[in-house]
Amino acid sequence: MKKLLPTLVWLVFLGLAGEGFVQNHWEGALVVFAALALVPMGLALLDRQQPGWYWLTAAGLCAGYLVFPNPTAALWALPYLLPAMWPAVRELADLLVFKKFELQNWVRAAALAYWATGAAWAVFFLGNIRPLGFDAVIVGLTAAHFHVAGFVLAVVVYCLLSEIPGATSRVLGWGVLAGMPVVAAGITATKLGYSPVFEWAAALGFVALALGVVGQQIKLAFQKNTRLRYGYSGSVAQGACSQAGY
Repeated sequence: MKKLLPTLVWLVFLGLAGEGFVQNHWEGALVVFAALALVPMGLALLDRQQPGWYWLTAAGLCAGYLVFPNPTAALWALPYLLPAMWPAVRELADLLVFKKFELQNWVRAAALAYWATGAAWAVFFLGNIRPLGFDAVIVGLTAAHFHVAGFVLAVVVYCLLSEIPGATSRVLGWGVLAGMPVVAAGITATKLGYSPVFEWAAALGFVALALGVVGQQIKLAFQKNTRLRYGYSGSVAQGACSQAGY
């Protein structure tokens, strides 16, 4: 029941928001779902627990989307930035100070940075802030993109590096580090008037990355099924992500 509670709260949010919100701002509904369900689960898989008051900030984000386009919407969501920004800053500082330069550590830092970026763009959307003159739809979609395609995908790759380390998982790790920045650069270049070819190439590359992650997930599922069938007890089921419920 505890695991279902965030989804139930999200369904209540959708009911309060109304059909018009879901039709016109479905990306906002995705951001709220990420904040309620995906981010806490992802932080657990990264071994980075959210503070107890996180749920108050997530509730504030929900309230911000409910009162949007009221000018106070961004103020309601602003506290959500703190639990998102601080872990990203701390993780990067740990990497640089203690020189933890392993790929998996960089992927975890990237996941936290993507979450922080998504939180910032959610506040931009609710506050009617338009970086580089992007349309409101693009700002809202960017918030959702960094929460899901950024944070969630990076968490999955982090787990894959733990569960089935090898060349393929390492390629996916480097892809996660480069994918979001390259796509963002492509979109920005198009906005600034350059050819959209770079944006298209970046998007296709990111699709290939996502398909690669799916392939590794299927491989991991078959490995675990084989282990359960024959009673093996190797390292696949002993990783941190398995312990967190992956």
